[in-house]
Amino acid sequence: RSAFLDTVPVMTGYLFLGFGFGILLHQNGYGVLWSAAMSLFIYAGSMQYMAVSLLTGGASLLTTALTTIVVNARHLFYGISMVDAYKGAGKKKPYMIFALTDETYSLVSQNQTPEGISRHGYCFLVSLFDHIWWVSGTVLGAAAGSLIPVNYEGIEFVLTALFVTLFVESVICVILGYGG
Repeated sequence: RSAFLDTVPVMTGYLFLGFGFGILLHQNGYGVLWSAAMSLFIYAGSMQYMAVSLLTGGASLLTTALTTIVVNARHLFYGISMVDAYKGAGKKKPYMIFALTDETYSLVSQNQTPEGISRHGYCFLVSLFDHIWWVSGTVLGAAAGSLIPVNYEGIEFVLTALFVTLFVESVICVILGYGG
């Protein structure tokens, strides 16, 4: 229950951004199954957005691999910082490593496991719920893109707009003395 409630804020963002990704993917000729598969097996929001451009632009395998490494390099540092936390997680460990997104990392790195819940169980459920929210958003977006005849021109800008909004919000918080 705690893991579910802790991921609700992530859910709101993932459903919105995933919806945009699903629409973008559909707009470029890829259906709901592609959306589900990419979100299940790639599960890297910003890289998934870039993957659409790489797929439709005919990028080489080398270009795709290098782009993926550059875009997702920060996950190496997330993973290194979680080595001790995930030690002894058993069969859950590979999935927990795979599902370590920015948002999931922010929740599981806090070391605030609710009383009576195993640390590994909590981290696993946070990872799973966040993954479910992302897959749900992308599938809903792809389905909506196929059902609703709307001009979605500019939808690819949604991720950039999010980053700009977060940056501006952070600057304002620093100026006003809120946050770290």
